[in-house]
Parts: sequence; structure tokens; C-alpha cells
Amino acid sequence: MIDIIRGKELPEQAAAEESFCRLYDYWRSVTPNGRMLPSRQHINPADITDLLGRIALVDVHHKENEIQFQYRLWGSIMTEIMGQDCTGKFIHNLFSGNQLQTIQNAFESVVEFGCPHFCEVTWGVEDKEYRKYKRLLLPLAADGKKVNMILRAIVELEPTVKQSSFSRYAH
Repeated sequence: MIDIIRGKELPEQAAAEESFCRLYDYWRSVTPNGRMLPSRQHINPADITDLLGRIALVDVHHKENEIQFQYRLWGSIMTEIMGQDCTGKFIHNLFSGNQLQTIQNAFESVVEFGCPHFCEVTWGVEDKEYRKYKRLLLPLAADGKKVNMILRAIVELEPTVKQSSFSRYAH
């Protein structure tokens, strides 16, 4: 399920997560008057220290006819989930196939519409296990309008499920 968030309220599934509510309210509170969106400079990590492990900052790079996304910052909880620190890496070097397309589409919608984005995701990590989590994407814009960075947060929903438990169904 994917939701572009329009207006001032989080979808019910996102609002059920206290960390998303806090981050979303913080993001809205740091948007200066007269601007549509806050920029990276308005985000003070000291204000959200307890959320930092769940957060990533994603740089938006416009290359000819495509948009590329690079993780500028990758939180420690996300490192535990992925099994690696993805700081400095481009999404097209980390993911492939449907995973890459899902992430690319979500990030592109944030850039295109300049609106927050929410979804629930279930997928394998490095062909070892499956994880289910909620993801909140918040646009940041140096000029207040054109998205040049995305603030990403996750909340894991269920414990991991080992892929081997599905192997009896594979042919």
C-alpha cells in the first residue's frame, strides 16, 4: 500500500507509529513561514536524537533524463536490517529488480509531487530473510520548493522470517 500524503494528517497506518508522528510533526514545525518545504539546514539532529537510528538522508541527483538517489546518511537500525552501512551508496548499486523499482518509484514521487510518502514494505534482504516495515519519506528542498533531499524513516513491523522456511514451496 502506497500513500502520497496530502494535507496535514498522516494516514492511519503511519499515524499508528509514534516515531512517525513525532518526525512528521517535527518536519512540519521546522518549515519556515513562506516556504512550502524545509531544507536540510532546518533539521537539527539534536532535536530528534532518539529517532536517528531509523533515519536516512537521501540526496537527489538529476543526471540527464533520470534521477539518481544516494544515501548521504544511514541510521544504525537500518544498518542492522540491511547488514551494511549504506552511507554514500546509490540505490541502483544496492538494489535490483522489483526492489529497486519500488524504491525508485517512491523516491521519484516525493521529488515530483513535493509531498510526503508512506508505504508498508515486505521483501528479502540479501536473499537471507524477509522483513516487513513501514516507511515514511519526507521531502526537503534547499529553495523551499524543488526537492533535493529526502528524509526517510522506517519502523520494522514483524520479526524476520528466514527464507529457508519458504524453501519447501520453491521448485
